Amino acid sequence: MVDLNGKRALVTGASRGLGARVAIELARHGAEVLLNYRNNNQGAREIQRQIQSVGGSAITLPANLVDPSAIKEMFQVIEKEGGLDILVHGAILGSFKSVIALRANQWDLTMNTGARALLLCAKEAARLMEGQGGKIVGISSLGSHRVMPSYGAIGVTKAALEALIRYLAVELGPKGISVNGVAAGAIDSPTLHQHPNGKELLARARLKSPSGKLVTESEIADVVLFLCSPLANSVQGQTIVADSGMSLVL
Repeated sequence: MVDLNGKRALVTGASRGLGARVAIELARHGAEVLLNYRNNNQGAREIQRQIQSVGGSAITLPANLVDPSAIKEMFQVIEKEGGLDILVHGAILGSFKSVIALRANQWDLTMNTGARALLLCAKEAARLMEGQGGKIVGISSLGSHRVMPSYGAIGVTKAALEALIRYLAVELGPKGISVNGVAAGAIDSPTLHQHPNGKELLARARLKSPSGKLVTESEIADVVLFLCSPLANSVQGQTIVADSGMSLVL
């Protein structure tokens, strides 16, 4: 049902985890995928290999999204090599700490990688997408509106990201660009296992889920795929919660 042949998609944070799964899914449906990452060359090359091994197209595109000049240079390369139709912003950096325990530089790093990078990438992407039906998707989490232990700066950054999605949707809608988000529930992943209470959080999420299961990276990627496709042309400025229903239960 979804055909992305002829589309070029930039996925930030694509060298591992959810970003990598999104990149693979977009490529599986025909998109040429640009794999952005900060310094995980080995991971990015492996995702590129996986995509190419099944006939897909992927290009690695390293850039530190904390640096505005690096973002600008990345988009200069993208523009030179054929433009852009889809932007999925999944990159995030942060420490599992309470907000009180955060240092100023840790706060800045998380906010700049998450919310500010989406803004700067969207500004550059909008130049290339205007009038062409471009799609922008930001990856959020339930921590954007529910307090999670030791999730401090990441949760606040995701809340800022969701607010930014709404503002971008209104401003870029007249240019034919759709902007939406996906708020992911708890995923049994290496990242969450780094959380000091990771096992407890996963067990609690599984118990609260009406289906008794956790959402998976593949299921989140399916929602992103939907938002990147013509099937979602009527969706604008929304953040879809994909959590197997766990947030419905107190």
